[in-house]
Amino acid sequence: MPTAAELPGTVGAGLAAARQALAARGDEPAVALWLWSRILARPAAWLLAHPEAPLADGAAERGRRLLERLEEGHSVARLCGSAPFLDFELRLTPRTPAPRADTETLVEAALDGLPRRARVLDWGAGAGTLALALARARPDCRALGLDRDRGAVAVARANALRLRLGNARFARADWRGAWPAGRFDLIVANPPYIDPRDPHLRAAGVRREPRGALAATERGLRDLRLIAAG
Repeated sequence: MPTAAELPGTVGAGLAAARQALAARGDEPAVALWLWSRILARPAAWLLAHPEAPLADGAAERGRRLLERLEEGHSVARLCGSAPFLDFELRLTPRTPAPRADTETLVEAALDGLPRRARVLDWGAGAGTLALALARARPDCRALGLDRDRGAVAVARANALRLRLGNARFARADWRGAWPAGRFDLIVANPPYIDPRDPHLRAAGVRREPRGALAATERGLRDLRLIAAG
């Protein structure tokens, strides 16, 4: 991973360094363009069109500090307070886990064959990732996102408001308690599924994520079993 002293001096070289740093951590290299766009306060299209532009001193210093924090194990989402997901940006807090590439696969599977005017339930909505993505892709459908954390529900509601998605709403509930009334055409969930002893939880970009959103007892299967039983 490039260090502060090794950060290159042009826009294109800086973007390449960010891609290398993220790839070394196991993060998605595609996030580098979004990240460097934030650092330079420039649209992504401008970065790609001007790779030879010099990196201003202030931008270089911000880039150096960011790379140092990444080396310490902080995730991009934690450092920026938001993260890109599909075609929109998701605001996050330290209590809401950042979406990863496999979450996009879950959205694609959910959309496959989803009937018109469907009712969708998102269990453990967090920042609203799944419910918002489905509501955005299918304006004719209604999505209900539930999470036991009040802070997460507040963040999800704020994301829905910012994205102007009136067909997505959020409320507080726990899959270990009573299920919501009514029928749903689809139930989606991305619950904790990792064994707490799994060494991958110590990897950079993961070890500072909220542990309760990643790991579950019973070798990672507890919450999956509760949802299946419900």
